[in-house]
Amino acid sequence: MRLALYLWLLTIEVHAAGEFRTRTARVVGGQRIDVEQQPHMVNIRRRGEFRCGGSLVTPRCVLTAAHCLVNGAAENPSDYVVRGGVTYLRDMRNARVVSKILLPAKYNPLTLDNDVALLQLQNPLQAPEVAPISLAREAPRPGSYVRVSGWGLTHEQSTQLPNQLRSVQVQVLSQHGCQRLYAGYRNITQSMYCASVPGIKDACDADSGGPAVNAAGQLVGVVSWGKANLCARPESPGVYTSVAHLYEWIANNMDKYCY
Repeated sequence: MRLALYLWLLTIEVHAAGEFRTRTARVVGGQRIDVEQQPHMVNIRRRGEFRCGGSLVTPRCVLTAAHCLVNGAAENPSDYVVRGGVTYLRDMRNARVVSKILLPAKYNPLTLDNDVALLQLQNPLQAPEVAPISLAREAPRPGSYVRVSGWGLTHEQSTQLPNQLRSVQVQVLSQHGCQRLYAGYRNITQSMYCASVPGIKDACDADSGGPAVNAAGQLVGVVSWGKANLCARPESPGVYTSVAHLYEWIANNMDKYCY
């Protein structure tokens, strides 16, 4: 995959089988919230420009999507700055420079299999509105709801990101149903699951890397991808990386680098 265009919301991927346009996810059909309601929520900037969302998993580490990193493992960590404890995207408080980028060896930038990254911060991120989130050991069950938050677009025709953090609850689809909807477009692997309220609620452009949280307040997913720049469409639910599927990799690296 090569990055051909990134103008807030569109990533274009090319591989041997042809060309695919992949949207990063956004919050559609959600509501404005304050960061106190999702205190693990952070935004990630590259060279000053907003790139993705993320989740603080310890004061020293953030979990996000691997595809958010333009050059993958070869990226210069200090190009990235994390901000937490902020409701508004224009709020420049609580900035922490990234010191190390960790990607799973099985991450595939063509298929987006195992699409997670762990960012180690140079200094702990601690503030009154900041709190790490715990990891879920079990994947969300089909039919259950997860809460997704981010600063992504609120409509697929939008061109400007909202300033205020938004959140939405979406329903997890069965693996079979997810695979059926994306048949012929991209393979849904065991590291992925789908969730949306078809035609009403979804994640979308610029929400990538952000958290999906279960009813117990645990991190169960990372916003990963969807079909082109279509959002809240019945045929293109948001696709999430399963935290439970990658739990051992995440937990082992947290033990080494995050405390």
